[in-house]
Amino acid sequence: MKTLAKALVETAAFLEFSTDDTINPDDAVRELEGIAHTLHSASPEEVAAIREALKEMVEARQTEPSRAAARTFSAAFLESMGVEP
Repeated sequence: MKTLAKALVETAAFLEFSTDDTINPDDAVRELEGIAHTLHSASPEEVAAIREALKEMVEARQTEPSRAAARTFSAAFLESMGVEP
């Protein structure tokens, strides 16, 4: 389940950080809102898998200064999606 969680977070990060030339900003926001809406019905086990995947992703990016924004995005993912306070 962690692999799927990582894929979800990477997709959300792509939408968040894409330029206007890559994807229409309105489409990106709509899709991020859709992800957030779907995550509200995630089971506790699914949220736990996402939390564990995020922890691994943040730890893996600690030594990559160029990935600071992605690290910050990952660290705040569940909160920004409205899943956790």
